[in-house]
Amino acid sequence: MKKKFLVMAAVTISSVLHAQDTSSTKQLDDVIVTATKFEQKQNTTGKVVTVISQATLKNQVGKSVSEILNNEVGIFINGANNSFGTNQDIYVRGAGTGNTLILIDGVPVSDPSYINNGFDLNSIAVAQIEKIEILKGAQSTLWGSDAVAGVINIITKKAATEKVSSNAQIAYGTYKTTRSSIGFTGRYKKFNYNLSASGITSQGFSSAYDSTGTANFDKDKFKQYNTQVKLGYDFNEKISANLLSNIGKYKTSLDAGAFRDDKDYTGENFNTVHTLDLKYKVNGTSLHFTNSFLSAKRTLLDDSTVVANNKDFYTASYKGSSFISEFFGNFSLAKSISLVAGTQYASQKTEQNFSGYSAAFMFPYSGKLSTDSAKVNNFAAYASLLLVNQNGFNIEVGGRFNNHSVYGSNSTFTINPSYNVDEFTKVFINISSAFKIPSLYQLYSEYGNVSLKPERSKNYEIGIQTLSNDKRNSFRLVGFKRDIEDLIIFYTDPNTFQSNYINRDAQNDYGFEMESSIAIGKNGSLKNNLTYVDGEGNTDGVKIKNLFRRPNFMLNTSLQLQPIKGLTVAPAFRFVGNRIKGTFDPGPAIQPQYYTLDCYISYNFNSNFKVFSDIRNITDQEYFDVVGYNSRRFNMMGGVSVNF
Repeated sequence: MKKKFLVMAAVTISSVLHAQDTSSTKQLDDVIVTATKFEQKQNTTGKVVTVISQATLKNQVGKSVSEILNNEVGIFINGANNSFGTNQDIYVRGAGTGNTLILIDGVPVSDPSYINNGFDLNSIAVAQIEKIEILKGAQSTLWGSDAVAGVINIITKKAATEKVSSNAQIAYGTYKTTRSSIGFTGRYKKFNYNLSASGITSQGFSSAYDSTGTANFDKDKFKQYNTQVKLGYDFNEKISANLLSNIGKYKTSLDAGAFRDDKDYTGENFNTVHTLDLKYKVNGTSLHFTNSFLSAKRTLLDDSTVVANNKDFYTASYKGSSFISEFFGNFSLAKSISLVAGTQYASQKTEQNFSGYSAAFMFPYSGKLSTDSAKVNNFAAYASLLLVNQNGFNIEVGGRFNNHSVYGSNSTFTINPSYNVDEFTKVFINISSAFKIPSLYQLYSEYGNVSLKPERSKNYEIGIQTLSNDKRNSFRLVGFKRDIEDLIIFYTDPNTFQSNYINRDAQNDYGFEMESSIAIGKNGSLKNNLTYVDGEGNTDGVKIKNLFRRPNFMLNTSLQLQPIKGLTVAPAFRFVGNRIKGTFDPGPAIQPQYYTLDCYISYNFNSNFKVFSDIRNITDQEYFDVVGYNSRRFNMMGGVSVNF
């Protein structure tokens, strides 16, 4: 009852609700990129977009990308508040993992070595990000596979305008955690650059939960570094080139499983993303030719080498690489009509090896995937016609043709009208489709099935977005429905006990999001968001509640105040509702609700020097996003940020 009272109190205080980390209350005027691949005023699109600005990111320096995204409307990241190095399962509007496409500077960064073709958000540092744009709903027409529930575009920092500018941050806190970063940026004539490096070290805490409190589980350590090089050159006013190279590596200690400690189990991740973008812009036409290469390697080692001591031994290596070449453009056909069109070629391959010895069953085992066989390529062509600001009316209509080397071809569509009632209020509708290709593991592993078809979905949205007359208060309400066919599932035959991936189930999800921002005085604001999602699977006409580990109800609310010049105080409240436990998770069928209280405090002595403190889970709540694995109890970070 106490927890429910706190939630109701927060809702009552908020009165109307909005995204915690949205960049500005002036949402209808925000410039966005992800909606149509090119810069566009938000009041000319019916897409549901949230922008996490640089100003907001500066107030989140003690957090990871996952922790920041986890406070956004409609997003739940399982593992964001667990031990460092934990796998990050991204659930957007209740969709399963792998159904949200991650981009860096507009380029997909899916890792083909993962079962769900996802991307490890541990691999990029907040200090290297300019802003994050979140685009909800089915977006495969312009963005391709995996954009079933949405797209998250991580946009890296731009170069400064002066010749040389530098910055540094360092923070220290609970679990003997240190976060540090340093960067150099500037412009000289036609050349610009942004160089940065960041790192994290932590003594950590046990990933597995010690239910007895007496088993003396060891702390799981974590160490990470990340470097980023971003170079640009303007040949003339029409032609420019940009090069991005992001390299990240981390090593983490692991445990054997839920409630199970392991003192010699480690994992290492190494990721590189390299992108070259050539741009030509003249007379209302903008052309891009991008080439990107992603390489990832993950290794696991349970180093119990003395089999005579009756210990398990396990080692595994997972390598993945993807190459994407894309040519696309924005063509101005008339004053209010433009065409976005392009082609994309993508290839993926993976190499996977594992071997071990089971003490319980007293036999060795091994498995292998080779790049000679575990590879695919994909070609796509797409176009989207945009009509904007015709007496307040806007519409996007588009389609995509996709051809895959294994399953063949498929297509998607987008119909997205919106109407600006006036300069403060917009209503919108979105009817669109999306798809998710089978991963290399699902096609070629020991459980693989080369007859798999892609998952296909249709998405429906309707909503309203409005500002107050002074544009200091905002409100957005969105209802959504998503239907997926040919869902790819892991199936075990009850008679033969043989397992493989098949297309069978359908999935039907629905819900709503509410967001608001309320101005308090001249320098304060109350920002909140609320998400409700529900859904069920359909197997041969039998319906089942299957949003495993995903809450039906989430609430985030934050109050930002500046009582005196230079001082910022930002308490925040988060509530996560009941969840159905995972299929193989131990414990009760329903995981209980929980809440956390946080507070960020900073003081700017001047424009170049800031001290800050980020206090989290102030009431020291014990909760579990995954049964048997610890989440962070009371913890804090404090540090300084300097520009020079």
